[in-house]
Amino acid sequence: MLKSTFIRALRRTFLILAFLIPAGLTQAAEVVTPEAAETTAEPMILTTTASGINMEAAVAALTQAIVNHNYTFVRQQAIDSRLVPYAQEVHSVRLVYFCNFTKMDRALRIDPRATQVLPCRVTLVETATGVDLIAVNPAWVTQNMPGLHAECQEMKRDYLAILEEAAL
Repeated sequence: MLKSTFIRALRRTFLILAFLIPAGLTQAAEVVTPEAAETTAEPMILTTTASGINMEAAVAALTQAIVNHNYTFVRQQAIDSRLVPYAQEVHSVRLVYFCNFTKMDRALRIDPRATQVLPCRVTLVETATGVDLIAVNPAWVTQNMPGLHAECQEMKRDYLAILEEAAL
Protein backbone atom coordinates (compact mmCIF):
# COMPACT_ATOMS: atom_id res chain seq x y z
CA MET A 1 0.00 0.00 0.00
CA LEU A 2 2.74 2.45 0.98
CA LYS A 3 4.74 1.50 -2.10
CA SER A 4 1.81 2.15 -4.46
CA THR A 5 1.10 5.51 -2.78
CA PHE A 6 4.75 6.49 -3.17
CA ILE A 7 4.75 5.40 -6.82
CA ARG A 8 1.59 7.41 -7.50
CA ALA A 9 3.07 10.51 -5.84
CA LEU A 10 6.30 10.07 -7.79
CA ARG A 11 4.39 9.65 -11.07
CA ARG A 12 2.26 12.73 -10.29
CA THR A 13 5.39 14.81 -9.63
CA PHE A 14 7.03 13.55 -12.82
CA LEU A 15 3.94 14.35 -14.90
CA ILE A 16 3.68 17.88 -13.51
CA LEU A 17 7.36 18.48 -14.27
CA ALA A 18 6.96 16.94 -17.72
CA PHE A 19 4.19 19.47 -18.38
CA LEU A 20 6.18 22.47 -17.15
CA ILE A 21 9.58 21.71 -18.70
CA PRO A 22 8.39 22.06 -22.32
CA ALA A 23 6.80 25.34 -21.29
CA GLY A 24 10.27 26.70 -20.64
CA LEU A 25 10.88 25.98 -16.98
CA THR A 26 14.65 26.20 -17.29
CA GLN A 27 14.86 29.21 -15.02
CA ALA A 28 13.12 29.98 -11.76
CA ALA A 29 9.39 30.34 -12.31
CA GLU A 30 7.86 33.70 -11.65
CA VAL A 31 4.27 33.53 -10.52
CA VAL A 32 1.66 36.24 -10.91
CA THR A 33 -1.76 36.51 -9.37
CA PRO A 34 -4.53 38.44 -11.12
CA GLU A 35 -4.06 41.30 -8.64
CA ALA A 36 -0.34 41.70 -9.52
CA ALA A 37 -0.68 41.30 -13.28
CA GLU A 38 0.46 44.75 -14.31
CA THR A 39 4.24 44.42 -14.14
CA THR A 40 6.94 45.27 -16.65
CA ALA A 41 8.66 41.87 -16.80
CA GLU A 42 6.41 39.10 -18.02
CA PRO A 43 5.99 36.25 -15.52
CA MET A 44 6.22 32.73 -16.89
CA ILE A 45 3.24 31.32 -15.00
CA LEU A 46 -0.22 32.74 -14.28
CA THR A 47 -1.83 31.19 -11.22
CA THR A 48 -4.59 31.53 -8.68
CA THR A 49 -6.16 29.29 -6.06
CA ALA A 50 -9.82 28.38 -5.73
CA SER A 51 -9.91 27.83 -1.98
CA GLY A 52 -12.25 25.42 -0.27
CA ILE A 53 -13.58 23.61 -3.35
CA ASN A 54 -12.90 20.23 -4.92
CA MET A 55 -11.78 19.39 -8.45
CA GLU A 56 -15.29 18.92 -9.88
CA ALA A 57 -16.46 22.31 -8.62
CA ALA A 58 -13.27 23.98 -9.89
CA VAL A 59 -13.67 22.46 -13.36
CA ALA A 60 -17.32 23.59 -13.44
CA ALA A 61 -16.38 27.13 -12.34
CA LEU A 62 -13.55 27.29 -14.88
CA THR A 63 -15.80 26.03 -17.69
CA GLN A 64 -18.41 28.69 -16.85
CA ALA A 65 -15.75 31.43 -16.72
CA ILE A 66 -14.43 30.28 -20.12
CA VAL A 67 -17.90 30.61 -21.67
CA ASN A 68 -18.50 33.96 -19.94
CA HIS A 69 -15.38 35.38 -21.62
CA ASN A 70 -16.42 34.35 -25.14
CA TYR A 71 -14.19 31.28 -25.37
CA THR A 72 -15.25 27.77 -26.30
CA PHE A 73 -14.59 24.84 -23.99
CA VAL A 74 -12.70 22.20 -26.00
CA ARG A 75 -12.00 19.33 -23.58
CA GLN A 76 -10.72 18.29 -20.20
CA GLN A 77 -8.54 15.33 -19.33
CA ALA A 78 -6.37 13.87 -16.61
CA ILE A 79 -2.73 14.84 -17.01
CA ASP A 80 -1.80 11.22 -17.73
CA SER A 81 -4.80 10.47 -19.95
CA ARG A 82 -4.09 7.69 -22.47
CA LEU A 83 -0.70 7.05 -20.85
CA VAL A 84 -2.10 4.72 -18.22
CA PRO A 85 -5.36 2.74 -17.93
CA TYR A 86 -8.33 4.94 -16.99
CA ALA A 87 -8.62 3.42 -13.49
CA GLN A 88 -5.01 4.44 -12.75
CA GLU A 89 -5.22 8.03 -14.00
CA VAL A 90 -4.25 10.79 -11.60
CA HIS A 91 -7.54 12.58 -10.98
CA SER A 92 -6.05 15.33 -8.82
CA VAL A 93 -4.37 16.99 -11.84
CA ARG A 94 -6.57 17.94 -14.80
CA LEU A 95 -5.97 19.84 -18.04
CA VAL A 96 -8.72 22.05 -19.45
CA TYR A 97 -8.44 23.21 -23.06
CA PHE A 98 -10.41 26.13 -24.51
CA CYS A 99 -10.22 28.50 -27.46
CA ASN A 100 -11.63 31.65 -29.01
CA PHE A 101 -11.49 30.65 -32.65
CA THR A 102 -11.61 34.22 -33.96
CA LYS A 103 -8.57 35.17 -31.88
CA MET A 104 -6.84 31.94 -32.85
CA ASP A 105 -7.38 32.65 -36.55
CA ARG A 106 -6.07 36.21 -36.16
CA ALA A 107 -2.97 35.04 -34.25
CA LEU A 108 -2.18 32.28 -36.75
CA ARG A 109 -2.44 34.73 -39.64
CA ILE A 110 0.10 36.98 -37.91
CA ASP A 111 2.57 34.22 -37.03
CA PRO A 112 2.24 30.41 -37.29
CA ARG A 113 4.32 30.11 -34.11
CA ALA A 114 1.12 31.03 -32.26
CA THR A 115 0.59 27.27 -32.06
CA GLN A 116 2.96 27.38 -29.08
CA VAL A 117 0.19 28.93 -26.99
CA LEU A 118 -2.96 27.66 -28.71
CA PRO A 119 -5.36 26.22 -27.80
CA CYS A 120 -5.48 27.84 -24.40
CA ARG A 121 -4.80 25.46 -21.54
CA VAL A 122 -5.21 25.61 -17.77
CA THR A 123 -3.85 22.97 -15.41
CA LEU A 124 -5.84 22.34 -12.25
CA VAL A 125 -4.05 20.77 -9.29
CA GLU A 126 -6.12 19.66 -6.30
CA THR A 127 -4.48 20.45 -2.96
CA ALA A 128 -5.51 20.13 0.67
CA THR A 129 -6.79 23.74 0.67
CA GLY A 130 -8.55 23.82 -2.70
CA VAL A 131 -7.55 23.77 -6.35
CA ASP A 132 -4.65 25.65 -7.92
CA LEU A 133 -5.31 26.93 -11.45
CA ILE A 134 -2.09 27.28 -13.45
CA ALA A 135 -1.42 28.49 -16.99
CA VAL A 136 1.66 29.36 -19.02
CA ASN A 137 1.63 33.10 -19.73
CA PRO A 138 1.25 33.53 -23.53
CA ALA A 139 2.82 37.00 -23.32
CA TRP A 140 5.92 35.46 -21.71
CA VAL A 141 6.20 32.88 -24.51
CA THR A 142 6.01 35.57 -27.21
CA GLN A 143 8.28 38.22 -25.68
CA ASN A 144 10.68 37.86 -28.62
CA MET A 145 7.96 37.70 -31.29
CA PRO A 146 7.01 41.35 -31.84
CA GLY A 147 4.15 40.73 -34.26
CA LEU A 148 2.46 38.24 -31.98
CA HIS A 149 3.19 39.80 -28.61
CA ALA A 150 0.30 42.29 -28.67
CA GLU A 151 -2.21 39.50 -29.38
CA CYS A 152 -0.75 37.45 -26.55
CA GLN A 153 -0.93 40.42 -24.17
CA GLU A 154 -4.66 40.45 -24.83
CA MET A 155 -4.79 36.68 -24.31
CA LYS A 156 -2.95 37.12 -21.00
CA ARG A 157 -5.61 39.60 -19.84
CA ASP A 158 -8.29 37.07 -20.83
CA TYR A 159 -6.49 34.29 -18.94
CA LEU A 160 -6.25 36.44 -15.81
CA ALA A 161 -9.93 37.38 -15.99
CA ILE A 162 -10.94 33.74 -16.49
CA LEU A 163 -8.71 32.53 -13.64
CA GLU A 164 -9.98 35.25 -11.31
CA GLU A 165 -13.64 34.49 -12.09
CA ALA A 166 -13.10 30.73 -11.72
CA ALA A 167 -11.50 31.21 -8.30
CA LEU A 168 -14.42 33.21 -6.83
